[in-house]
Amino acid sequence: MESNMNQMSDLKFLQAAPDTGNYWCTWDTQFRMNDPQSGKDTANLRNILTQDFLFGEKGLLPAYFQKVRRDLYVLLDDGWDVGFDVPGNGPVSVFGSLEMNEEKFPDFTGKPWQRLAKMREKVCSLGFRGLGLWICANGKGEREDAPFSMEEAARYWKERAIWCRLSGVDYWKVDWGYHCQDPAYRDQMTAIVKEFAPDLKIEHAICSGPLTGTWGESGRLGEVLSCSDYFRTYDVIREFTYSTTISRVREAFCAQTLRRHGCRGILNVEDAPLLAAGLGCSAGVMRHPIWGGTETDVLDFGLKWNEVERMLRWHRVAPPFGLGEAENTCSQEALEDWTGRLSGPDAEGWLRDIIPVGGTIRQSAPAILARNMALPRVEAREGELPFLACSRHPQTGAVSIAFLPRTCGDHKLFTPKADVCFSMGAFVKPLGIFGEFAGVTVYLDEAVTGRVFLQDLCRDAAVDVTELVAADPGRLSIDYEKIKSFGWLENDSGDLSAPGFMLWQE
Repeated sequence: MESNMNQMSDLKFLQAAPDTGNYWCTWDTQFRMNDPQSGKDTANLRNILTQDFLFGEKGLLPAYFQKVRRDLYVLLDDGWDVGFDVPGNGPVSVFGSLEMNEEKFPDFTGKPWQRLAKMREKVCSLGFRGLGLWICANGKGEREDAPFSMEEAARYWKERAIWCRLSGVDYWKVDWGYHCQDPAYRDQMTAIVKEFAPDLKIEHAICSGPLTGTWGESGRLGEVLSCSDYFRTYDVIREFTYSTTISRVREAFCAQTLRRHGCRGILNVEDAPLLAAGLGCSAGVMRHPIWGGTETDVLDFGLKWNEVERMLRWHRVAPPFGLGEAENTCSQEALEDWTGRLSGPDAEGWLRDIIPVGGTIRQSAPAILARNMALPRVEAREGELPFLACSRHPQTGAVSIAFLPRTCGDHKLFTPKADVCFSMGAFVKPLGIFGEFAGVTVYLDEAVTGRVFLQDLCRDAAVDVTELVAADPGRLSIDYEKIKSFGWLENDSGDLSAPGFMLWQE
């Protein structure tokens, strides 16, 4: 068998890099690069965001992300347009200028749009796709007791949309601010962007606490989704990265949307790359290898970069797609994550009071999410089931399935081994599989007639696995431990990522 499994170079599925809306965001690194004590003060997080932080000798961008730079926008988060020592969430009136702070970025000179243009040119010169900006949902100078009228706000955002058109800024991440919970305000921002900067993508969110809230009340979720190119599912506890995000995705699936202004309503599941790969969502990547393994690296996220690369390269095959472009399904069965103890400095920072003394926090979510395909059958090999996410891409036809981690007490972000069965019809498009599992069985309507190849999405070589996975021509049978034993799913040295690979027939 082994002699038939010849290595081959094959990039035909992975050469193109479409605009997926994926970005790497500075925010978590602004926190992790502070010492734990200083990192508790938001002013320090904002202070660290400077040109040297990004581009200096030990900067975040020049030495990292080489494989996938063209797949990522660089998104400057909270702090890029204010001066030093701005505390907490306020005074909020100092935010929203869209003027790059000259103290922090002295080399980027000129008018506001010229400074942004120079920043984008610098980012793109390193090979990244473009520039994104964190945007506060209010104008500079507004106060809670003296907000801009809608007419004043329209003039204000028109000017800044024009700046971004002139400078080529690619993406707005609209977050908190005086108007963050106002769908009409967000809708007006989108309308202005579409008129005066039509190439600019706009991401909205509904600000919430770290556990699932009440997004669906009064139709607010549907209203915001309707005016979003991208909708961010928002900040979560590391331990509940997948369970809380899945719960919010379920709410988005159930929302009534109208898709105004040509918006597609693509879900951004933030730093949950396995879910983004399995479900056809975009990602706002927060992790960075520079802080991997340090005392601020909660649950080793910084040591799991290969899984981000795998997600981004799969999106070249199956780009993120909008809510209205699929039949979205959730299982009736739910799984519950829980813990009585949080890890690392987060527990002493923004999550200090989230767990009651002697108590636990819990998060339930649907066991399975599916888009454009039936729910698969799943059986546990161990006591617990993993979360599952799967999809068939509405344009490319590629099928993906992701096995997603759980947190049960002090056993955190582990993926219980499970067997999954589903039908694929004809095996004429690639199949992507993400995360750890026991076995996957894919029933086919047409027999396998060609050779079947496997490619780790982190690598540029494929291997012939026909005899291993397609001995029965009417189905594919993928045994994780067997595949792993051949060394085809190896991470980079020191990387702890979950696997991610694709199969195709040639």
